Amino acid sequence: MFVDWARHTLLVLALHPDDEAIGCGGLISRVLGAGGRVFVLWVTIADIADFSEAGGSSAAQRREEMRRAHAFWPLTGSHLALPGQDYNLRLDTVPRAELIGLIERGEHPLSLAALAPTVVAIPDPSSYNQDHAALGTAAITALRPGPDTYRHQPSLVPGYEEVGDCWNGGRPGPAPQMFVELSEHDLDRKIGGLAAHASQCRPHPHTRSEHALRALAAVRGAQSGYAFAEAFHCLRVRA
Repeated sequence: MFVDWARHTLLVLALHPDDEAIGCGGLISRVLGAGGRVFVLWVTIADIADFSEAGGSSAAQRREEMRRAHAFWPLTGSHLALPGQDYNLRLDTVPRAELIGLIERGEHPLSLAALAPTVVAIPDPSSYNQDHAALGTAAITALRPGPDTYRHQPSLVPGYEEVGDCWNGGRPGPAPQMFVELSEHDLDRKIGGLAAHASQCRPHPHTRSEHALRALAAVRGAQSGYAFAEAFHCLRVRA
């Protein structure tokens, strides 16, 4: 299926700054390279402790990395919706109706009602990460089928994958049926997009390592007859 990305407006729903690069960096490169528009709705950041050599990252650090990522692509627009300790890694405690409202008609420029994107990329709702699962589930409801007179209906709704999504407790995850071909340039841009979030990059073997992302792109390419590809679970395609 040929897609003229120049005609599209892509909205990526990214839980945390770096998810847009890990799951959709190649697609972002393809759309921008063709002359289309790309927006990223980052949902939450906060000061966090982790197992990295630095021992954690701060909200101020993540904001600076968001700025760098925005400039790197460069994105057409971006927005941070719910910063703070009450939300980061706690989205499962937020009523789902609030997250649905944030996506559908939130008081920000990247809601479905305000932006009217033609493509919306969403995270895997079966993820082990509680934030990913909460937003992915809310996104499926916000993007539910219906007439265009009721709500904006994007033409394409792909669910993006991350290397660690297979760790889901044995629950059957969505199988990819949509493959986007990536050139070496697109793959390099994907890695560059991740590198903009320096506090989140890890050495191999880690699911957020450059080697892991390049290896997955090669596997998805082999599965679809390309040198490199990103794979998606396609929830909707309207021609």
